Amino acid sequence: MGTTLYAATSGNCGGAPSGVWAIDLDSDAKPVVSWKNNGGAVVGAVAFTSDATLIAAIGSGQTNGDGKANAIVALDPKTLQLKDWFTQPTSDFVTGPTIVRHNGKDIVAAATKDGRIILLDASSLGGSDHAKPLLVSKPFVRPGGAVFGDAIAAWQSDERTSWILLPVTGPRAGAVVALTLTDAGGVLSLQPAWTSDDLSAPAAPLIVNGVVFTLATGRPASANGEGTGATLHAYEGATGKPLWHSGIAMSTFASPGSLWSGLGQVYVGTHDGTIHAFGFNDERRHTNGG
Repeated sequence: MGTTLYAATSGNCGGAPSGVWAIDLDSDAKPVVSWKNNGGAVVGAVAFTSDATLIAAIGSGQTNGDGKANAIVALDPKTLQLKDWFTQPTSDFVTGPTIVRHNGKDIVAAATKDGRIILLDASSLGGSDHAKPLLVSKPFVRPGGAVFGDAIAAWQSDERTSWILLPVTGPRAGAVVALTLTDAGGVLSLQPAWTSDDLSAPAAPLIVNGVVFTLATGRPASANGEGTGATLHAYEGATGKPLWHSGIAMSTFASPGSLWSGLGQVYVGTHDGTIHAFGFNDERRHTNGG
């Protein structure tokens, strides 16, 4: 945020405690501040609200002192002091938070291990007792499935309708589930609208000009069979209509965190060291994607 660089640590990597760290790159002294959690590990990437508050998801774990587990925390972006939090024993978060701007408010969305999506008011996480969400959805995973990856995606198709995109896996194949977030009389609801084709290990999608780009990341070869290459798909975001896919253009599986966009291109990095660029018309809205 601004000239500050943020990083999260988890799993005792390099002996570092679970927490969030920040360094101001514009300062001559390069001061480092941190928030260290005596509890669960930070899950996925952090997010920022419209007033720059840092939001982080915390997974399950044993807590000591004021440590947090199964929680969403709000931190001051400069000092990383704890400002607010939400926690519930049954909320085992497995994705980082995503900020949805809906009806003029910042809403925090994150998914749990059992496939539920929890929505929180960013201005008051969990209310006065830190335990009341705006909405807890039903599970959106198939029996034997799970939420895949460490992030969900969100976008707005109009002033009243927001979308949340959830990558899931199943016993046979994965998919991206597109959910509409609506508000009727102040009551939020999440309803499934469409589901992508079967995707092998789907990554968190990208949304460009109303087109949803989903990546089947593929899988490496194993003793049980040959590997598969990554495949990029494009869907009309509001209807789920398939627009295009990359076919066999990528022969190996995608590297972690390898889907991004910029300058009229969608990029995918694969395990063999190749970066693939797929063009799209960024002047086009709600039509073709590639």
